[in-house]
Amino acid sequence: MAHRDQRRPGTVRGDPFRDARRLLRPGLRHAGGGPVTEPVRTVRERQDGDLPALARVLKRVHAHDGYPVEGIADPWAWLAHPHEIRSWTAVVDDVPVGQVTLTEAQPDDDAARAWMEHAGGHVTDLAVMARLFLDPGHRGAGLAGFLILALRHHAQLIGRTVVFDVMAKDTAAVQFYDHSGAARITEVTHRFGDGLTEPALVYVFPDPRVAG
Repeated sequence: MAHRDQRRPGTVRGDPFRDARRLLRPGLRHAGGGPVTEPVRTVRERQDGDLPALARVLKRVHAHDGYPVEGIADPWAWLAHPHEIRSWTAVVDDVPVGQVTLTEAQPDDDAARAWMEHAGGHVTDLAVMARLFLDPGHRGAGLAGFLILALRHHAQLIGRTVVFDVMAKDTAAVQFYDHSGAARITEVTHRFGDGLTEPALVYVFPDPRVAG
């Protein structure tokens, strides 16, 4: 059976740092011989038209996980990171279900500051992974990993080391990142709002340019 080509401009397809394939194959069948309609899952660069759906997803994520800790009084503003380099959207059957953003590291970023204290270097060597979330109803199919692959591939192209932090309270996220290939560096205190604090863990993705 011929496989449909679901490729779109900017879509990431399979091998790490090159192309991320559709996560489910078309044309699967029941044991009785009938066709199974499988969802088409892709990761591509975020488009402006994705924002309304992503804002709705973010509200569900916050209700489910308490992420982000700063709250989501204005989801659209939260999605529009002021230091964005590029963002990617996870899509299931043409519906946005999650996203991630690569940002320019700033001297006051918790993750960037911790990495520079740990390894030296300059903030311009870094990029920060931020705004990663996925609809609770679409977790477990590998989409978060494919979002990260897209982000890491672009960071490699522009010569940046990727750092990020995650709130220690988010135990499912911590477990995911501990098995994602990222190295945990240290623990910091994330400060937000009116004098609020939250313990956070800082990670770095190993730079493939110097691996081995």
